[in-house]
Amino acid sequence: MKKILSGITACLLLTITSCEQTKPKSELQKKMELDSFSRAKYGESSDEHVKKMVNSSIKKALFDTVGLYKAPVKVLSARIVKQEYSTFRNVYLKYRNVSKKTIAAIKFNWYGVNAFNEPADLGNSFAAGFGAGFTDDVLKPGRSEGSTWDVLSRDAKKIELAWPIEVSFSDGSSWKLKYSQSIK
Repeated sequence: MKKILSGITACLLLTITSCEQTKPKSELQKKMELDSFSRAKYGESSDEHVKKMVNSSIKKALFDTVGLYKAPVKVLSARIVKQEYSTFRNVYLKYRNVSKKTIAAIKFNWYGVNAFNEPADLGNSFAAGFGAGFTDDVLKPGRSEGSTWDVLSRDAKKIELAWPIEVSFSDGSSWKLKYSQSIK
């Protein structure tokens, strides 16, 4: 009797499991299931969420301006300017030599946003919203200067922050922002 019951149980189990077999899921179905989970949890697709996380990490790293108060150059103003005969936009900085030495060259970084307050295209392909430029025009102590950099942006609306990352003096010495990352 036990053998008959165990045989019937095995047959029933085999029948039930064979009826519940489903077709293997396609890659698209798997991706849609994962994406629906991401949308439910984060309100966006998994690709969008990862991209935002990466951009946030890069932004935090590049915005590290520890020691900026010691900079020999102070950025007085930063703004987006439109090109005269096209729709492209450029970056204009006005800055002052606050040191007692003559400056031979300056490297700048900047961060800007578009009309939707999202990182703008400012010429950097690896860090959205960031850009960089340099000038090798001589700047005497206490003097101010303004320069424009062609970044060929179509969506930039506002420069949120601009700062010097490296300064070279005419006597051969230099200053560099500690922990700074050059963008270009």
